[in-house]
Amino acid sequence: MKNLNLQNSISSRIAILCFIITMLLVSCEKVEKPQIDYQEPSKEMLAHLIKLEKAAIMYKKYGEQRIAITEDTLKVMYGKEFNDTRTVWLNLETIKNYIAYVEKKSADNHVKPEGLQFYFSVYPKGDKGNEENHQTLFIAPTTKNNEVQSGYTLIADGDKEKVTFIKDALKSRDYQSPQEQKADKASFFTTTALLASEGLILNGGTGSPPN
Repeated sequence: MKNLNLQNSISSRIAILCFIITMLLVSCEKVEKPQIDYQEPSKEMLAHLIKLEKAAIMYKKYGEQRIAITEDTLKVMYGKEFNDTRTVWLNLETIKNYIAYVEKKSADNHVKPEGLQFYFSVYPKGDKGNEENHQTLFIAPTTKNNEVQSGYTLIADGDKEKVTFIKDALKSRDYQSPQEQKADKASFFTTTALLASEGLILNGGTGSPPN
């Protein structure tokens, strides 16, 4: 009888232990599974997807038709170890947060963002440590301006903000590099005031040369 009770006790304990382990595994699976607010892809978005083969061809052609042509010149200008940026990485949460920020700030200023524009650019000398002189990109929202999608940002205007199109800033002498700019007091204070606003232009991320 004692042996039977002992066997029953062991069996009960094993059953309880198995139950606990099962519950722990199910619980861990629920915690680790990400919650995704899934939205069916639009035909427009799917039309922009390209196959890996095409992406590889495009990347290699960029190296042959852009990088190879300028590589020697860049090494003369910036040193033999200089390799220009080929990829830029941004955190997915940062991009989602950026889009939400653009939508909110744009709505506050009575403008409707309709897209994003990516601008190829180069870090100025002395900027971001060893990233200076490397190519990068910055992103701005766009809205229709004279029937054309134009990148815009927000700049300080007294205690308010106003929408400013980036193409206008690119034409302005106030936004020339220090080597090009012949600044007087007026342009100095104008530029300082404009830079005081956070605006809607996104830059940063991690740039990488070819692997």
